[in-house]
Amino acid sequence: MKKAKLEEIEILRGIAFLAVVLQHVIAGVFYQPGLSAPSIIAGTTFLGFIRFAVPLFVFITGVVLFYNYDGKLNYLSFLRKRFRQIILPYLTWTVFYFVWVSFLSGVPASTTWNELLNLVEAALTGKASYHLWFMVMIIPFYILFPWFRLLMSKKRKTWLNLLVVAVFFVVNLILVYALSKGMIASDNPQLAFIFDYLDRNFLFWMFYFMLGGLAGLYYETWKKFVDKAKYVAIAALAVCFYFIFDDIVRITGSSTGDPYLYTANVTAPLKPFMMITIIALIVLIFAAAMKLASKPTKFTQLLALFGKYSFGTYLMHAFVLSFTSRLAIDYLYMLDVYSQTVISFVLCASISLFLTVWLSRMKISVGEMWVGKV
Repeated sequence: MKKAKLEEIEILRGIAFLAVVLQHVIAGVFYQPGLSAPSIIAGTTFLGFIRFAVPLFVFITGVVLFYNYDGKLNYLSFLRKRFRQIILPYLTWTVFYFVWVSFLSGVPASTTWNELLNLVEAALTGKASYHLWFMVMIIPFYILFPWFRLLMSKKRKTWLNLLVVAVFFVVNLILVYALSKGMIASDNPQLAFIFDYLDRNFLFWMFYFMLGGLAGLYYETWKKFVDKAKYVAIAALAVCFYFIFDDIVRITGSSTGDPYLYTANVTAPLKPFMMITIIALIVLIFAAAMKLASKPTKFTQLLALFGKYSFGTYLMHAFVLSFTSRLAIDYLYMLDVYSQTVISFVLCASISLFLTVWLSRMKISVGEMWVGKV
């Protein structure tokens, strides 16, 4: 029996994608030298408000998987489908970015064998492009999904599922605390493959997946909870951003290095304080998606369109952004930093969507290879 479509999910995906693009636009535009302190403060504070993007994508993955697969699971069929829809496009774009970045850098190719090894390393680490780390982090959730289902399912009592999510929260909090304090590290070069890429280790993002899983198992109950908790989330967010803003202002005034890098790090998602902030943001974004889904408008349809094609647009947007950022910074230098941000953001999101839709309408095998099955 086919399950009812979750109307909020496409809207949430669209919001998450646009938030990712805006984060990357800000990282490019606000990294320019000579920006005033108020501009840096405004840019990095706003960055904090959209740090929910990646955790929201992980949350959505949990919602969809636990909602759709609460019965018997054919694991081999499940993996084949994910390979075709997720891993194959990721590998395609890895090759694309690997070749493109190599071309731009002007570094001459070494032996074929060495280049192949470098490509394999790029695929395993997500370092072919700065945004592909997300794929390395999210794929294990699909591969290990049957084991996550052993920990939480509709067959168990609700209080047990709540307890599981609470344990994941505590464990995740401890992990990100240890990571933020530099306690998870090694000087052994043979272990560099692990310790140099901790930010994309799925273990540091497990709570958001399991929280999404809980929402997927009890979707209507989750929506009622969100409706009641949104005002508490607003209050929590106000408190969190009081401290975030205070930190950013203090760092901007005392920093002798690059102020953007130091202030942007205040809202880095893998920190205990930011976990609390992001949970509040997820509740509010979900509440907004519920409101939008209840009364569809042209804006809602646009968000849902971005959501429908969010996987392909995510993989593609870094390529498009390299051109829109150059346009904004090199050719629209007479504009203020906020105008440059808006122009680059709108162009990047729009062009990425257009190209993804175009690719998805190509012959099935070619389209799926680039943007997955839409």
